[in-house]
Amino acid sequence: MLDRLVSLGSFIVVAFSAVLFAMSAWWTLVGKVGEGDGFMLFAGCLLAAIVFSFRGSDPRWLDPISIVKR
Repeated sequence: MLDRLVSLGSFIVVAFSAVLFAMSAWWTLVGKVGEGDGFMLFAGCLLAAIVFSFRGSDPRWLDPISIVKR
């Protein structure tokens, strides 16, 4: 059950990252944010989407306890 919740939560984060990626592209084109801020938004959204997409496919891949155990 916990694995399903982690997968669902990861999917929601990936979907939110995709929406925020598109919004940051629009904000950069319109001029609401500067180019540097837009680049940081792009990079953050892309990083979150990559990390959480792997976690959504296999929730045990990024087990936080395994990081602490080392």
